[in-house]
This record gives sequence, C-alpha cells and structure tokens, in this order.
Amino acid sequence: MRRNIGGFTLIEMMITLAIIGTVAAVAAVAVPSLLSQAKADGAIEQALNTLRVARDRAIGERRNIELRFLTPNHIQIARQEIVASGPAVTTVVTDTYLEGGQKFMLFTGLGDTPDSFGLSSNPVAFVTTPIMFTSEGTLVDSIGDLINGTVFLGKPGDPTSARAISIFGTTALLRTWRWNKTSWVE
Repeated sequence: MRRNIGGFTLIEMMITLAIIGTVAAVAAVAVPSLLSQAKADGAIEQALNTLRVARDRAIGERRNIELRFLTPNHIQIARQEIVASGPAVTTVVTDTYLEGGQKFMLFTGLGDTPDSFGLSSNPVAFVTTPIMFTSEGTLVDSIGDLINGTVFLGKPGDPTSARAISIFGTTALLRTWRWNKTSWVE
C-alpha cells in the first residue's frame, strides 16, 4: 500500500532554484544602474523645485529673488530687500544642496540641449550675476535684461546621470532634460 505524500521532487526544486538564481543575477546587474538613475532624477527634481519656489516667492512677495548657483552642488535663493537709500540688501531665503552625488557639471561630448541655451564651458549657463526672478515672474540679469539659460547636473564618472534644466527668461518656463546615452530627451 503506497501513501500519496505531497511534496516537491528534486527536479522541481532545482528548476525553482535556477529561476531564483537567474532573477537574482539580473537584479544584481540592473539595480546599480537603476539606483544611479533614481538619484539623478531626484537631484533634478530637487533643483527644479528650488527654482519653482524662487519664482513663486518672487511673484508672491513682489520682490526680486536672486538665484545663486554655488559650486559644486549648492543652490541659494535670496530676496532683494527694499531699502530707501544705500547699497542693496539681500536676505538668504533658502539653501539647497543637491543629493545623490550630483553636482553642476558638463560631460565631454554630450553637447547642448535642444533649447541651445547652454555655454560650451560652464555647467551653469548664465554669463552675468546676479540673475533673478522678478515680481512679474521673468528671469533677468543684473541690469534687468531677459535671459535664458541651462543648468547642467551630473555625477562625476557617470554620463548616464547627466541632467539639465533650461530656463526661458520671458515666462520662466522650466524644461528638464536627461541624457539617454545618445541625445537629450525631455
């Protein structure tokens, strides 16, 4: 008399272990790249949110808000105070440090974004300083001229982490870009 005892055969166990091993191997290869991409996306969102806050504060507070891109990974926004006479006074509103090892940088051979606002040798493409959002929401230079520019971010040694933000001076429209190994895509 034979009992019908449930269980797994040796072949079923070996197939299951082979599938688990294959999935683990694929995950071990893919996870570092995915993690790097997630950190790069997080840093660009962080920079984008800082720029949005600066523009919104300029409009809401009816004051010029200066943008300061301080190397290697520091964005500072400062409010220009109203003074009756004497030199201009600014108050630092917020300091943002990019996370995930990202910093302002250009990678050799990547070129400019399709907006073509970048400079060939500077990751923060604004020639004059200070630059600021006005109470009307536009981006201007120190003498009040509308300016466009691009800020490039990346993690040293990892071109797939390349990200960029283009700023259109007239409307302060912000457009984000990422490098997909062959070109800049939105």
